Amino acid sequence: MRNFVRTVFLSGMVLVLILAVPAAAESSTITSISPEVGYTGTTTTVTITGTDFNTSSVDVRLEMDDKSDITATISSHTSTLIVCRFTLSSSRTKGAWDLVVENEDGTEVVESEGFSIRSPMKLTSISPELAQANDDDVEVSVDGSGLSGVTSLYLTNSYYGTVTASLDEVDSTGVTGIFDLTDVTDATYDVCVVDDFGTVECDLEFDVTTDEVGGIDISSTPTGASIYVDSEYMGTTPDIIEDLAEGYHKVSLVKAGYNDWGKLVKVTSGDTTSIEADLETITLVTTMRTQEPVTTAPASAPAATTRVTSSLTVPTPWPTGTATQESPLGMFVIIAAVGVAIVAVRR
Repeated sequence: MRNFVRTVFLSGMVLVLILAVPAAAESSTITSISPEVGYTGTTTTVTITGTDFNTSSVDVRLEMDDKSDITATISSHTSTLIVCRFTLSSSRTKGAWDLVVENEDGTEVVESEGFSIRSPMKLTSISPELAQANDDDVEVSVDGSGLSGVTSLYLTNSYYGTVTASLDEVDSTGVTGIFDLTDVTDATYDVCVVDDFGTVECDLEFDVTTDEVGGIDISSTPTGASIYVDSEYMGTTPDIIEDLAEGYHKVSLVKAGYNDWGKLVKVTSGDTTSIEADLETITLVTTMRTQEPVTTAPASAPAATTRVTSSLTVPTPWPTGTATQESPLGMFVIIAAVGVAIVAVRR
């Protein structure tokens, strides 16, 4: 009996000790992060789902060794859901970062390399820019930046659907793919890429043209004229321009020393249209300028001089011989002559 009591007593003590130990607190967990990528130069809203997040206060940040942390702005949160925003400057290091959720009590939950930072995808050019419908092997190269994560290249048109390429090469600056355009409607399509996080970028256009084509056989006199079809250089005359879509095309011929020649030419599917151009020599027109006669103003006429002719007849001095300076007779003769003149004027 005593042993029974002792056993019961010890069992009770053990139960008391067990009940006295506080239950361990539940630790937080992260079950998903969406999206898992952000691009430099953008602000990205991220939704984190999990369990047992602190409902009073949480902090979310990105961490990478030897890099400064990126702290998120919390928009809303519950015990199972956190919505936050990361502002990612252009200078931030690209790569995989740890995502950390810190509760108010200091406990943390870490998703190792749970969030990636990348350069934004950008498409700058495509080559070729067009191809004919029903061509089942069209190789297209797209150039740009931030393309290392591309997993899909496709053409899309809201009316005629989507054509996806078979990827050939992918790197950070370019993507090459092969399109099968069998039964694809001729139209203009947007060019799009998708990366491994599901981000879509559409920046370019691609034309699918009709496969109903013909040609133009072009010759000229003289030969050697540059050929332009719809403003695109096609060679020099004589030449046959093939694979032109059925319909009208503007054909222009240009040659130095000759007037430009142009015409709208109708192309018929499966046929070649022949045209001959007789180029006209440029005529140089020389404009002769007639020199107007220069009229020289006459020199000023000399001032008119009024000449008064006196009717007075001056008597001829009496012949008295040659007077000398020493002879008083010469002076007398002069004085006498002047006196006679004065008397005549008074009369």
